[in-house]
Amino acid sequence: MKARVYRGMRLQTTSILLCTLLVLLAACSRKTAAVPAAPTPTPPDNSYLDLRSGSTLKIVLPLLKSGGFRPTLHAQETTGNTISVAAADLVGYMTLKYAVAGRHGLVRLKWTAAQETERGQTLPVAEPPALPFQLPRKPEHVRLIYLVRVSEADHNMAIVGSKRLDSLNAFTARLERDPGLCRPDEEIFCSWVPSGIAVRPEQQ
Repeated sequence: MKARVYRGMRLQTTSILLCTLLVLLAACSRKTAAVPAAPTPTPPDNSYLDLRSGSTLKIVLPLLKSGGFRPTLHAQETTGNTISVAAADLVGYMTLKYAVAGRHGLVRLKWTAAQETERGQTLPVAEPPALPFQLPRKPEHVRLIYLVRVSEADHNMAIVGSKRLDSLNAFTARLERDPGLCRPDEEIFCSWVPSGIAVRPEQQ
């Protein structure tokens, strides 16, 4: 009688263990099936900034007598660690603002305002002036890439756009190694910002 009870208890225990094991296996299989696909890897540096909908892109252009965009600086005075400089050909500057609008990460730049400051007087500009560089003209992921160069003559910022974020990330990593890649094409838009021009996003 005791052997029969013991055998029954052992069978019951084995059944419980088997049920528990099946539940655990089922739970594990559900967890494995629910794991999402790995996201597109992002470049490991922070030398860029993506434009977001709702922000404003501000561009400041120097106004020179020569008609260029890079003033020639001359040292005027040195006091301790401070050096005062002046630009003989700098007569003023122009400020342009572009609204950044879009959704799902794709944004479009729309000119909203411009003003010109010269000899202490600021006046509005009725039409957007021609820029010495290109801006993306269609909805894309738009990124400002900041590059550090040994030569001051080299460009230090690029405006890059792509409809695919993974393509934009891959291009960002390659551009640091080969600046010659920056040129507009069908998949990746890229335009250099000339030295002497300030381009920066501002939140509303």
